[in-house]
Amino acid sequence: MMRAIGTSGLFVLLACVAFGQPAAASRAFDVASVRPSQLAKSGGKIDLRESVEPTPGSLTMRKVSLSSCIQWAYEVKRYQVSGPGWLSDERYDVVAKTASPAKEDELRRMLQALLTERFKLRLHGEQKVLPTYALVAAKNGPKFRESETAGEPAVKVSKLGVTAERTPMAQFADLLAGPLRNPVVDRTGLQGCYDFTLDLAGFPAFGKKEKRREPDDDLIAFVSGALQEQLGLKLEGRSGPAEVLIIDHAEKIPTEN
Repeated sequence: MMRAIGTSGLFVLLACVAFGQPAAASRAFDVASVRPSQLAKSGGKIDLRESVEPTPGSLTMRKVSLSSCIQWAYEVKRYQVSGPGWLSDERYDVVAKTASPAKEDELRRMLQALLTERFKLRLHGEQKVLPTYALVAAKNGPKFRESETAGEPAVKVSKLGVTAERTPMAQFADLLAGPLRNPVVDRTGLQGCYDFTLDLAGFPAFGKKEKRREPDDDLIAFVSGALQEQLGLKLEGRSGPAEVLIIDHAEKIPTEN
């Protein structure tokens, strides 16, 4: 899962990647293939589900947009990447291997270097004021209970909604930031881990990769209503500063492998 970088962390990083150069790129992939993806087709429909699989010795990304590659490489969210629309439309397959085991943070830095090399990626960071949503408890309080089972958080997202087990509210807020395309911060005051289901089947576009560039007002209203009715939570609109990666240059066709 991608996680947001704090204000100081992101700008320290970006001070090192000025003009598109990766931060502390002391290692590189031993071999790497970056190609436009041949999207799988089934029943006349294009399958746009992205796959990112890091291991200690490799990184495999299938049907990923360049925006998603940037998000993974720099540990930022979708709303933190600003550039031309094709960054989210064009899809690629990335298969890269290391000569020796590498930690995930090292794989991210290697991917930064690979994107710079193959896509001629150049970017810089700016702080912008964005619409922000605070996730808060509704008037009568939450309608779910703290989890009674042990283990790691487990969250499943589909066009039908969200099923969460042992999930902190901060992680749930982080998840909502994706489809809402703006920051969502946890202000519920709930400190535990929780089990709950959020049914969003009434909005068919939820959980799909849409081509819309801006947050969808209908989706925001639908999710906000569902949160209040089903979970006893609500979204409050605010505004606040956020760190954004501005894409200065990127090429659609990666250089030859």
